[in-house]
Amino acid sequence: METVNTVVDARLCTGCGTCGCACPAGAIEMRETPAGLPRPKVDPRRCTDCGLCLKVCSGVQYHFDLPGDLDSIFCPPPRRVVLAWATDPQIHAIGQSGGVATALLTYLMQRQRISHALVTQMAADGSCRPNPFFADSPAQLLESVGSKYCQNPLNSALSNWPEDARGVAVVGLPCHVHGLCSLRHVLAKRWGEAFELVIGLFCLQAGSYLGIEYLLRARTKDKPVARVFFRRKTAAGQRGAPCIEYADGEREDFPEDFRWEFFNGRFAPLRCRFCFDQVNRMSDLALGDPNGFPEEVVAKGRNLVAVYTERGEQALEQARRDGAIELEEADCEQMWKGQLLLSHRKVRVLNAYTRWKQLGRAVPDVPALREAPPVPPGLATRLTMDYLWRQEAVATRERAYRRAVRWNYWLKRYAGLRGWLSGWIQRRRH
Repeated sequence: METVNTVVDARLCTGCGTCGCACPAGAIEMRETPAGLPRPKVDPRRCTDCGLCLKVCSGVQYHFDLPGDLDSIFCPPPRRVVLAWATDPQIHAIGQSGGVATALLTYLMQRQRISHALVTQMAADGSCRPNPFFADSPAQLLESVGSKYCQNPLNSALSNWPEDARGVAVVGLPCHVHGLCSLRHVLAKRWGEAFELVIGLFCLQAGSYLGIEYLLRARTKDKPVARVFFRRKTAAGQRGAPCIEYADGEREDFPEDFRWEFFNGRFAPLRCRFCFDQVNRMSDLALGDPNGFPEEVVAKGRNLVAVYTERGEQALEQARRDGAIELEEADCEQMWKGQLLLSHRKVRVLNAYTRWKQLGRAVPDVPALREAPPVPPGLATRLTMDYLWRQEAVATRERAYRRAVRWNYWLKRYAGLRGWLSGWIQRRRH
C-alpha cells in the first residue's frame, strides 16, 4: 500500500498536516526538511498499511466538486461579497486588515457558540515558527492576530482535540480547508459535523521557514530573538511590515523594499504553483486584503470578505446585528479583478501545470486544468519550477539557504532587465 511518502517525493505535499491526524496508528510525524518545509514522515514500524493518509491527502486529489470550465475554477461565485471591519478599537488596530477573523471568533466565544478556535500564533520562545493551537479565550485570540506567510501543519493539531470542546471554529489557508474537506468526506462519522465555522484566508502562496531564516540573518542587532511578525501593525489601516521582536522587547522593522525579497516566492514550495484556490472557495467565508479597491478603503482598515455558505452568512449577520463588526456591500467582479485571478493566477497555474505535464511528472487531479489547451510556459516559469524541485531535495539547511540567496539575486537581475526592456519598447512605440 502506498503512503503519503509518495506525495512528498512527487513534491505535491501542501504541508497541511491532515494525514497526521487521520492516521489511526499515530505513525506520521510532521518534520521540517532542510529546505524549511513541514513534511510528513511515516514510521514503517508503526504503519499498518491502511492507506488513510493517502486517501485524505488533498495534495493530489480534491474531495469536493469542481466546475468544468477554467474561469469558474479560478473565480468561484460567492453568495455575497462585503467589506468588513471590527468595531472593537483594539482588534481593529492590531488585527490584519480589518481584524474581522479575530472579531468574529471573539463574538462567537462570548455568545458561547464555540468554545475553541483552531488558529496559529508565532511562538515567543525563539523558535520563530507558527504554532497551531486551540484558543479557548478572547485573550488567546488576540495573541494569534496577524498573517503568517509560511506553511504550517495546522490540521495536525486536530489530533489534540479538546475534550471539553463545545463547538470549534477553524481559521486556515486553502490547503488546510481542502484537508478538512477530505476528512469530512473520507472520515465522515468523526469529522462530518465537527466544525461550527470554517474561516478561510486568501492565499497567493505560502513560504518556507527558510524565509524566516532570511529575515533573521538580515537583522542588525546581535541578541536573542523572541518571535517574528510577517506583517506587524501599529494602527488601523496599516498593511504592516516584517518585524523581529527581541527577547528584551525591542523590535526591528524592515524597509518596504525588503518585502519584495521576502515575499517574491523563492521560498515557496513547488506545490503552491498548482493551487487555483486563491480565494478559499470551500470555507464558510474567506477573508483577505481589499486589493484593487480605492486607497482610501485600504487606509480605513477593511477586510474583503467572500461568503460561500449559509452558515457563514448567518455568523456574519449575527455579528453585525450585535455590533461586533460593520459591513459594506462590495462587488464580486471587483474582488476577482483586484485579486488578479484571471489576469495573473490563471496564467501562472496553467503555465506550471503545462510545464509539469510536459516533463511527465505528477500533478494534482484537476480535470479543467488537465483538459485545458496547452500553454507554452515562459522561461521564468521553467527555471523557477526546476529550481524549486531541486531545492526540496537539498540535503542541508545551509546549502538550501545559499541556493535561495543566489536565486533571489538572479530574480532581481531578471526583473530589472524585464523592466528596462519593457520601458525601452514603450519609448520606441511612442
